[in-house]
Amino acid sequence: MTYHTITFRSAIILLGCTILATVGAAQFPSAPKPLEPKMPQGVGGCTINKPCAEVAPDIIKKALGPSPLESNLRQLTDVVGGRITGSPAADKAIDWAVQAFRAAGVDEVLTENFTVPVGWSEGRTRLEVLAPQPFPVHLVSIGWSPATPPGGLTANVVDVGMGNEAGFKHAGESAKGAIVLVHTNVLKTWDDLMNEYYFEPAIIDRAVNAGAAAILWMSTRPYMLLYRHNLSLTGELERLPQAVVAREDALRIARFIAANQPVKVHLDMPNKITEHAASENVIAEIRGSEKPDEFVILGAHLDSWELGTGALDDGCNAAMVIDAARAIRASGSIPKRSIRFVLFTGEEQGMLGSWAYALAHRTELDHMDAAIIFDSGDGKVTGYSLGGRKDIAANVTQALRPLASFGPFENTFDSDMGTDNLDFLLEGVPTLVANQEPDDYMMNYHAASDTYDKVDFAQLKRNEAIAAVTAYAVADLPERLGPRQTRKQIERLLKTTGLEKEMKETGFWSLWVDGKRGRQP
Repeated sequence: MTYHTITFRSAIILLGCTILATVGAAQFPSAPKPLEPKMPQGVGGCTINKPCAEVAPDIIKKALGPSPLESNLRQLTDVVGGRITGSPAADKAIDWAVQAFRAAGVDEVLTENFTVPVGWSEGRTRLEVLAPQPFPVHLVSIGWSPATPPGGLTANVVDVGMGNEAGFKHAGESAKGAIVLVHTNVLKTWDDLMNEYYFEPAIIDRAVNAGAAAILWMSTRPYMLLYRHNLSLTGELERLPQAVVAREDALRIARFIAANQPVKVHLDMPNKITEHAASENVIAEIRGSEKPDEFVILGAHLDSWELGTGALDDGCNAAMVIDAARAIRASGSIPKRSIRFVLFTGEEQGMLGSWAYALAHRTELDHMDAAIIFDSGDGKVTGYSLGGRKDIAANVTQALRPLASFGPFENTFDSDMGTDNLDFLLEGVPTLVANQEPDDYMMNYHAASDTYDKVDFAQLKRNEAIAAVTAYAVADLPERLGPRQTRKQIERLLKTTGLEKEMKETGFWSLWVDGKRGRQP
């Protein structure tokens, strides 16, 4: 998950951006032919179609009962591990997903290629304190940070407080050529997480304008816990070398500076950068019984950061989507419309995989009924964010009726820019993003501690039941969930939800105006 909140889901943050000709439509594949089933629909004792109210209890039973969910997730996390987009581990995860979908009994599974502008991996990041006295410092590179110059860089550390205008003004000329240290608050709430992304692009602007050589971000987690994410979510490199420093070490540096004891360090961050990186989305399908060319997507993202093993973000939901396909297939019933189960990659770099999918399938989007996305760990589902689409609320409520025992559900109308629904929303397709309670997600977000043992499988199975029944119910509605919006309707939605303002503040607006992202003019 790039990030979002429960009450309103905030925009991913770009650094002023253009996603560029390097990520232009020419790099994405043309839409493949519609998926064709490898097995007949209604195989064995299957009933071709039961109303959702009749089939839901069986789907729920299959989701809550014995399943390969736990072993699948252990294979993805413990064996494959963290899986940065474009890395060998990400390739292994794609193979894992293909095999797991096949075992789930779907009609077809395939992968679709796309290219991200830059491939990235961390070198051996080190920071040596040269003065006033040596002490060990624990740190990791920010994702998609450029490398330091060969041999590293030696500079003073300048404390700019919270990185606001007052902090840089106080630093004055001393920031030029220095490594600036930015303080942070401890991460506790969704709003804290939003602010971590929302305010930092402006801080980077100030650092660049001040002539800083690099940025050290104080970790937002205590107890020496380190994490990784990128702040420039264009799929391109950050503008300055940047690293996250263990909170306790950063505070120690700050205390020396406050005591008028200048801190001089040597920072070496030999990150490996490649011009492009190949990636793939994994798509499986259960073909509909009456309207197979219309489809609903149930999706999550397969990529993760690699300090931990990406269990909560978003491995548990990748495994859950696969198991939801198994539970639906095992119910013996097929909905009217098709359900596509999609595991996107490139989410952490700016939802690049879902953007690639939307571009490649633009000719099909008139037949896409909804994108249902899970990307907040294993926390209890409290409803769905409907992306400002009040017109679909009644049908979503109807779809959730078979799940009354899992509620109550409260659907919200905030527009989400923080996960893989974004490009479908901008294409006018109805989107449902699961609103979830944070549970253990916050502290472990993108961190070294995001591992298999954090997952509450009883809760994850309840979420699977909700996801599977929602997807089946939406695919089986008598009429479509809601129409695909025109570009003018999308523009009104962006304005009324405040998403237009956020897109302008975060650099997305030019992509919408230029037609690189979203429904064409």
